[in-house]
Amino acid sequence: MNAFYISLKPFLNHGALSRPTDWSTVFANKFPLEAEIGFGNGEYLEGLSRRNPQVNFVGFEQYCERIHRTLRKLSRTGLENVRVLRLDARAAFERYFNPKTITRIHCLYPPPWPKKSDAKHRLFTSDFLKLVNSRLVDGGVLKIVTDQRPYFDWVRENIRDTGFSVELKNIQADYGTKFEKKWVAGGQSVFYELVLTKYCHVPVGLKEDSALQSYLVDDFNPDNFGFKDYSNDGVAVAFKEILFDAKKKVALVHVIACDGPMAQNIRIVIAHGPKGWRINLAEGGMLMPTKAVSQALECVYLAAKDVKDLN
Repeated sequence: MNAFYISLKPFLNHGALSRPTDWSTVFANKFPLEAEIGFGNGEYLEGLSRRNPQVNFVGFEQYCERIHRTLRKLSRTGLENVRVLRLDARAAFERYFNPKTITRIHCLYPPPWPKKSDAKHRLFTSDFLKLVNSRLVDGGVLKIVTDQRPYFDWVRENIRDTGFSVELKNIQADYGTKFEKKWVAGGQSVFYELVLTKYCHVPVGLKEDSALQSYLVDDFNPDNFGFKDYSNDGVAVAFKEILFDAKKKVALVHVIACDGPMAQNIRIVIAHGPKGWRINLAEGGMLMPTKAVSQALECVYLAAKDVKDLN
């Protein structure tokens, strides 16, 4: 049987990285740094890194299946100048990159969220473009390609006052991604490219990690666990489920923690010990220590604290 991967070296656990990250240490060289947002199945990222061996590439993707396919491609090539992370691009640029450290950012076919009710999920808002600007070197470039003319027009409207000049083009299929091939097979011949060049710096500071506290309660009865969803000042926490092992006296609480548009699935453990019931994050999670995660711990604590043992 063939190995699923030859090497997992290209994959980085973002939880183990320093924030911000010294990318010259990660790659063990000082080559220019480029990034791809949403690398999909890795066709474009693999090609870029193969054609440009003296450039370092960092790719971001949130879907595990796409990361697996990309790692298989990278394993076959043995490339040393590419790393991939399962991480939201907003969080990546907010926390892992110092200002003026990236030479070029690529984004092919971002989700257009065509329904009006879903437009809030679109990535390239004015605020996000300012964040990207701050992380690019002077004269750095952001390239966006889309198959949707309305999305193309929407991004163009958000460029004002973000420190970018823009070149707009109608192009033919040129990138060979899975979705592009599908659209071409369906008869689409025109695609849309925006090339944004940084002409002035827009300062956006690094976001700091939030302190993540553990809690202790004297008594806990999972049957009366009454979690209250939280929403305030751009932070939201929503309860999903609780699982309880009565023999081991351990509960696992699943919540969704949202900092603005960035959502994280959080598992929180409530475990019985000599001093009571300890509440803390489950081990092994690849999460960002954000304000919403800190709030999720507090919400679970407050819910557990109000539970009365009826036995």
